[in-house]
Amino acid sequence: MCGIHFAQPLGMLSGKTVIVAVALALAPLLATAETSKPSSIRHAPKRLVQAEVAAAPTAPTWDAAYAAARADMLAGRFPAAVQKFEALLFTAPDASNRLLVAELLAACRTWAQGGFVLATPTQLALPQPMANRRTLDELAILYTNAVLNGVFAGIVIDTYSKPKSAAGYILPPLGLAAASAGVVGLLDQTVGFRYGVAQSTVSGMYIGFEEALVWLIWHEANYPNSSKWGDRTVATLTWGMGTAGALTGGIVGTLLGTTPGRAAFMGSAALWSGGVVGTLAGAIDKKSTTGLLAGGIALNLGAIGGALLGAEVSPSIARVRFIDLGGLCGGLLFGGLYWAIADKNASGRGMAASLGIGMAAGVATAWVFTRNMEEDFPRTGPTQNALARLVPTVTPSTNGAGLVLGVAGAL
Repeated sequence: MCGIHFAQPLGMLSGKTVIVAVALALAPLLATAETSKPSSIRHAPKRLVQAEVAAAPTAPTWDAAYAAARADMLAGRFPAAVQKFEALLFTAPDASNRLLVAELLAACRTWAQGGFVLATPTQLALPQPMANRRTLDELAILYTNAVLNGVFAGIVIDTYSKPKSAAGYILPPLGLAAASAGVVGLLDQTVGFRYGVAQSTVSGMYIGFEEALVWLIWHEANYPNSSKWGDRTVATLTWGMGTAGALTGGIVGTLLGTTPGRAAFMGSAALWSGGVVGTLAGAIDKKSTTGLLAGGIALNLGAIGGALLGAEVSPSIARVRFIDLGGLCGGLLFGGLYWAIADKNASGRGMAASLGIGMAAGVATAWVFTRNMEEDFPRTGPTQNALARLVPTVTPSTNGAGLVLGVAGAL
């Protein structure tokens, strides 16, 4: 054995002196180890050594393979990523990379076995079912028409009571208007209107009013001398048919299911069918009863056809409003142009024909221009009334001496 003794402290030696000293000290040991190797290892063929070196991937090659596996994972190709990460796991250059690959491999394997996919919210397009409950727009329309129906009911009462003062005329309509709004609020808070039922109720009410007006006028025009109905009968029948239509619309909408657009489309189809057919029939035949009869029949057929067609096309309520606007503008345009052109030579039959053609053209034009609007389908989500959505609250009082109990919720 040989050793080296440093006569001076190690801190006083230069760097080169230390390196040389260590090399001299280890030289005999290295020589002994080299001598002790088996001859088969010392004289291994160079080709075997080169093959062993080639089997271990270099760092750039492993990094490229890792980048490819990571790209597959980020793209959602989890089965391909699993295969690549498995190949990288046993060739990782160090323990930290091996741990990283193992974690990513486990995640990709779980996602691949579970059939998971990566997608943006737009691509996925799987929204949760919306609540099967009326919208605020529906509720506002229902409240408005309930108040109008209540006012009409008060007027009917006035025709029977023949009040002697202003209060007698005014108070019944005001009271029944408030009562009608209260009934709507009570039903909404306890039972809860489903999606489209409020609009179905309103559409049914207007169809009932239109039926009453058409057939009452037709009866009075067809039998002028045989029957003279007074104001009580006319008011009662008009209000009664409107209320019956509202009840029918609400019940049918609840039992069969509908949407605001479908319900509104049924009412619009009844209105414009009766208007177009009635005016054109009146223009063809001189008798006013012919147009009323044709309009009354078309009103019923239009309501049925609107319900069937609405179930097929599922229009939104916005589209129905545009169609109504088209019919109104078409009638005004054609009727106004006819009157402006004919001037003093204008006739009732000519005006009726212009109005009928204009309404039909306006409705058809609006139908075509709104064909790409978003559709509206019945909702299948849970139905909850307002009471079920109230949340109790407890807060400290302002003076700190007690608690304030309350509830919070939304319409």
